[in-house]
Amino acid sequence: MISDFESVRKEWEDEGQGHVFKWYDSLDENQKKSFEADIRQINVKEVNQDYRNVIKNKVSQKVVLSYQGFDHVKTLNTLTPKEITNWEDIGYDLIAKGKVALLLLAGGQASRLGTTFPKGFYDVGLPSKKSLFQLQAERIVKLQELVKSKSQHYDPSKPIQWYIMTSDATHNETIKFFENFGYFGLKKESFFFFCQPMIPCITPEGKIINESGSKISLAPNGNGGLFKALLTSGAIQDMKNKGITHISQYCVDNILIKMADPLFLGYMFDQAADCAAKVVSKADPEEPVGVMALQNGKPFVLEYSEIDKESKYLKNDHGHLIFNHAHICINAFTFDFLDRITKTHLDDLEYHVAFKKINSADENGVKHTPSQCNGWKLEKFIFDVFPFSNKMVCLEIERSHEFSPLKNGAGLPIPKDSPETCLRDICHLHRLYIENAGGKVEINDSLLCEISPLISYAGEGLESLVKDKVISLPVEISSQSFSNSNKN
Repeated sequence: MISDFESVRKEWEDEGQGHVFKWYDSLDENQKKSFEADIRQINVKEVNQDYRNVIKNKVSQKVVLSYQGFDHVKTLNTLTPKEITNWEDIGYDLIAKGKVALLLLAGGQASRLGTTFPKGFYDVGLPSKKSLFQLQAERIVKLQELVKSKSQHYDPSKPIQWYIMTSDATHNETIKFFENFGYFGLKKESFFFFCQPMIPCITPEGKIINESGSKISLAPNGNGGLFKALLTSGAIQDMKNKGITHISQYCVDNILIKMADPLFLGYMFDQAADCAAKVVSKADPEEPVGVMALQNGKPFVLEYSEIDKESKYLKNDHGHLIFNHAHICINAFTFDFLDRITKTHLDDLEYHVAFKKINSADENGVKHTPSQCNGWKLEKFIFDVFPFSNKMVCLEIERSHEFSPLKNGAGLPIPKDSPETCLRDICHLHRLYIENAGGKVEINDSLLCEISPLISYAGEGLESLVKDKVISLPVEISSQSFSNSNKN
């Protein structure tokens, strides 16, 4: 009688992937169990089909030639006070009624930062030593306080729902982290943790790669894997059950993120859009970022490698770059849009190929780190759903106020997207908050300036603490009883 695993092995061999079993018979029992677990979570026929699709797409792929500028964009600093108030009120009401969810992409480990723990645990060096996760959670706590005071529809039984997509490498640690910190004052019931799919890395010839004799080389399938994960995890059904209508999505590494920004949500709602993105103005025409554009009347992200030299410098009648709005992975979707994507468009989201250095087994089945790129990681991108929207709008924000990502380790010769730049940017923003509230910041030997999210969500409510005062740095404003020794 053929064992269950032998039949699985035969299927792999029939699919031309039998080479992964090269070392199987020499493994000990624990190694075999681990290897079999890897094998059982992989649909080998699907992997082969994905590879064939990638090859087909590469052969038939056309260079993007016909594209136009994306013009459904409002710029935050040009909005009228009436527009701001109107859209914020709409957003507060949506949150108050329990219609809003947050969707966090938090699958990354901080490996480029020299650590192996989930990136959300990272402390960039604020006086409080708070992690990215804690800063975000406390912004939600404060936002819900604001909602209570600003909307007559406030329902305490319907808090903001927080959907957190992890990966195999971060899932259990992330859940335990929130448990250990008591969910930072939020309700446990408002959390939904789910795991991003992992798929095998493959050679350019389509062969699945062994990381070692007892392990398949697996990697997350890109941030576009979100949509299938929403379906398979039950998250999309949970949103439906809870009456969610609008979902605000962001990435864990942005230290300046405005959680469930009421103005952004209100703008999207007012425009009857089913998809929205926050964008920033390009630093210069050559900045290597993807920008919002239109192709055949549909919104999409035009990759830096796809835009021709002339288009990079094209300007409109107002002297602004036409292809100016950089996509920074801060998006919002209606529930109906996400539901439609998960039900009818998953197969339309194509894999993109990243040629990488992938750990692989040597002749003896020992894990080996190659000196050159040797395999493909297949990734889907979150913005590949944009063309399926019925109406998409963008809000151009101030980069210095809302976007400072943590990507690279400390100590770079020219710091970029690092702990140093994140710390610099958040302290600079908090100094602005103090000055806008009527305080004066006195810089001595330190630039450290921290305002707890529990005190202020985005600079509001600080007058009673700082107005007409001279605030000496370093400073941490973490309670309503804050007082500074230096006053005018």
